[in-house]
Amino acid sequence: MRTRIRHGLAAALTVSALSLVAACGGSDSAKDSGKDKPADKPAAEQSTSAAPSSAPAAAPLTAAQMKAAVLEVKDLPSGWKTAKAEEGPTLTKVDKPECLPIAGLLSEKISGATLGASGDFENGGATTLNQEVLAFEGAGATDFVTKLGAALGACTGFGATAEDMKVRATVAKLTAPQGAEEAHALRLKLSIPDFGYETEVNLLVARQGTGVIRLAHDPAAASGHKDFDALAKTATDKFVKGAKS
Repeated sequence: MRTRIRHGLAAALTVSALSLVAACGGSDSAKDSGKDKPADKPAAEQSTSAAPSSAPAAAPLTAAQMKAAVLEVKDLPSGWKTAKAEEGPTLTKVDKPECLPIAGLLSEKISGATLGASGDFENGGATTLNQEVLAFEGAGATDFVTKLGAALGACTGFGATAEDMKVRATVAKLTAPQGAEEAHALRLKLSIPDFGYETEVNLLVARQGTGVIRLAHDPAAASGHKDFDALAKTATDKFVKGAKS
């Protein structure tokens, strides 16, 4: 996802990658030899198929609806400004199948979804807020959110890899804001033991009709978590209004 889990994690992974390249004499053959293995697919692609939903088919959100559903600076409290999204890690080789829908939230692509409008913001240069609007065909949005809800009831943590580095994740379920037809919120604590690095990100997934938003709030300090509830509510209200427009 566009959140990219803050600058520090991406930087740690970059340092790791450079170290591995130096140790291997600059060769990429080790990476290339395994990049097509099934285990190296993004977490969202590893998930097993669920039974089709019985929900009636519906048209996906239009481009205009998705644009109307995404946050703008004027919707946010003072101090926020637009920012450029950074590349970041996709979690692979997730060691607990029940956690795959959660790990998949950090993937750039969601199977069956079309990425629409997005918004990327920062506050103070360190705290980031990133939103994406996704459109699904038929019952795809319902199925996607249902799988996530089931995962939140079964998964409290998992191990994975990102750019060949071992990552540990702890999952904590949060209270999602009211307003959308379905919504789930969670906090992911990610750590790279080899670097002694840790970060936490708050995530919201909400569904309205055939549309879904992914919202990620990555505070610079633990004290910043208190802002997530209000930001999530603002994003949900804007999304629902746009999806109904």
